[in-house]
Amino acid sequence: MRNIKEVLLSCVVICLLSSCEGDGVPLGEVRYYPSFLWVDEDITPVTKTVDFDFSQDAKDDESTFAEFQFVDNDGNPISTNEMQVFVDGKQLVNNTILIKSDVTSIEFLFKFTPTAEEGKHQGYLKLISHKLERLNSKQLMAGQTVEAFQWTLNYDKLMNPLAKLLICIVVTILICLAIWFIFIRPIKYPKFGGIVKNISINGNIRKVVFKGYRQVVLCKQRRNQSTWNKLFMGKILYVENSILLDDIIFTPQMRRGKNIGAIISVFGKNKFNYRITPNPMPKTGNTQIINQKNNITINL
Repeated sequence: MRNIKEVLLSCVVICLLSSCEGDGVPLGEVRYYPSFLWVDEDITPVTKTVDFDFSQDAKDDESTFAEFQFVDNDGNPISTNEMQVFVDGKQLVNNTILIKSDVTSIEFLFKFTPTAEEGKHQGYLKLISHKLERLNSKQLMAGQTVEAFQWTLNYDKLMNPLAKLLICIVVTILICLAIWFIFIRPIKYPKFGGIVKNISINGNIRKVVFKGYRQVVLCKQRRNQSTWNKLFMGKILYVENSILLDDIIFTPQMRRGKNIGAIISVFGKNKFNYRITPNPMPKTGNTQIINQKNNITINL
């Protein structure tokens, strides 16, 4: 840590070697984050070592002392409800410290309370009582108070690391979902456009609207698509007919991003018995699916 030098001469001279100009002596940055779930709040304090160099006269006179207090730029004492100063692990009362001539150095530890304002804090180390004649080569009168030097401290309120991690995870998931739904899914699982067909299965006619589905399946029994499959891959329309022996699946045929018809495929034990003309099925016009072995005729 960078030292702040002070020179005290009992009843003769007190000389502070730290500059009081500009923005004052930078003490560092205190960092704090609040509690979140099972991770407790935490504060990273700042420590600074101040060296005191009394004259021999000061050391010989055991009654020599200087009492300092941390004050704001207006000279008002800084409340311990805002900033807390510790020495040897003990909090200073009213942020005030009494220094005697036998002291050579003190390590200060600075903290801010959670309710303190974030940002730059500035003030002075103010001499409020003493038995001295000079401070920084400045003549002192009995009972005179004086600002020894100006200090600055930064207070940075951070996000709890667990909360930050969870937010990063959520943001990453949302980005991945956006990429999936906006870019990948439309390519991998395209939807039908405005195709409407009257499907006749052995004379049983049903009007089917293909639009908005990624597949249309002619099947023997009623089926339900899972919610996750429907959400992430797109909806499937199931058209049931007890005559059917195998699944006849219509998948969009795309050209330059436009639906121009449907590719027809058959899944089941009898799939090799089917004859489909034409395949792919055009967006407009007729297609016939025949299974002569099982006497099944489908006209679209």
